[in-house]
Order: sequence, then structure tokens, then C-alpha cells
Amino acid sequence: MRDRIEDRAAKHATPAALQLRDRLLVALAFASGGYEAICFLSFGKVFTGFQTGNIIFLGVGLAGTRPPLGPDPVTVVVSLAAFAVGGAAAVGILKAFDGDQEVDDDQVFEVWPRQVSIALGLALVAQVGFLAVWLDGSPSSQVTNLLVGLNAFAMGVQMNAIRALHVPGISTTAASATFISLVSGIAFWSHKATAARRLTGVVVAMALGASAGDWMLSHAHTDAPAVPLLVIAIVVAIASVKFRTKHGDPGTRTPE
Repeated sequence: MRDRIEDRAAKHATPAALQLRDRLLVALAFASGGYEAICFLSFGKVFTGFQTGNIIFLGVGLAGTRPPLGPDPVTVVVSLAAFAVGGAAAVGILKAFDGDQEVDDDQVFEVWPRQVSIALGLALVAQVGFLAVWLDGSPSSQVTNLLVGLNAFAMGVQMNAIRALHVPGISTTAASATFISLVSGIAFWSHKATAARRLTGVVVAMALGASAGDWMLSHAHTDAPAVPLLVIAIVVAIASVKFRTKHGDPGTRTPE
């Protein structure tokens, strides 16, 4: 069994460009893990990126199980809806900047197109809002739903933005597909070293991010969301600076 999906950018990009892209993906996974842990531990049984879990929680809620044993159905629905809106917003950005165009095998595929950074910038704005509400909001169901909605929106944006990179097996908001790609490749010895490192990095980074989020809640509760926010801001800044179209070469973006 071999992964039939190729890394489209690998044919045209330099190893340095691909390595930087992969590091940025790992950083985004770290931030997602942090946000997910903060939201799950702070707001009860709800996810903001792992929507499969929310669909399960919704079913549990429909069966009549309520907090503390079960989820709050309203919060779960808020997360699902906000994630969908974020995903749709990302698609709008990608289309507006020609991110929806199909790429033929003989065409150059960009390592990190500018529309991806623009979409991640929108997610960053939502997460700045999350931090502002976190710092100023008093505990209430309305504040909880607003915080969940803001972060789920950002996660939806991030998911579709990263999907636009067409990196095989990679999701930075939920690790199921990445994990199964990793273990399948290991089982059948089908991964190249770079792919194995990328997949492993994303899975491990998400777990470490969740651990960091948990630690921050216990030791620096007020500032907990600032860590993943800073990571995403750094990713957007680096991508915006390093992946720029060189004069006379509109298709390929490489680190300068």
C-alpha cells in the first residue's frame, strides 16, 4: 500500500522551501493542540477543531445526557456552526485569490501561496478576539459560546487554508487523517523520510501543544491563549516574508 497523493510542490520547490513549510505546519499543529486543550478543559465537553468529536457529543446530547456527564448541546452546535462558517470564509479567500484553480501535473504549484497566509491572517484576527474576550469576559454561558465560536471559526479557516497546500495526509486542526497516514506508511514502508518526519512532527506537536495548554491553564491561566496566538502570529509573519514571488517567476515561492 502506497500513498497515491503526491506532494505537488515538491517537484518545483527547493528542499529549503519544503522544510520551512513543514516546520510551519508543525507549529500550526502545536497551536491547534493548545487551543483545543484550553477550550475543552475550560468549557466542558466541546471541541473547536475536532468536529468528529462534536458530532459524537451532539448525539450524546440528543440522547438526553447533560453536563457534567455530557456536553452542552448549545455549545456543541455553536462550535459546529462557527467551524463551518470559518471553513466557508477560507474558501472565499482562496477563490478570491485564485486558490481554487486546479493544478495540472506540468504546472508549477506554489509551496505556500499568499492566499493561505491571508486566510490564516483572518484566523489570527478571530483568535485575537478570543484572547480579548478571555481576558475581559466574566464567566457565563454567553461568554463561553462566544469564545468557542471564535476559536471554532479560526479552526475552520485554518483547516481549509492548509488543505489548499495539498500536503499529503496533513491536517493541523485534527490529527486522525495525519495519524492514519503515518501508521499506514510505517506498516507498509511506503514513506519517504521527509514525509515521515512531517507526519510525525504534526502528530507530536499537537500533543505537545495540548500539554502546554493544560500547563498554562494550571500555572498562568490568564495568559494561556497567548501562547498559541503567538505561535500562529509567528507562522503568518514568517510565511508572509519568506514565501514571496520572485521577479519573473510567478509560480514558485521560495525562502529568500
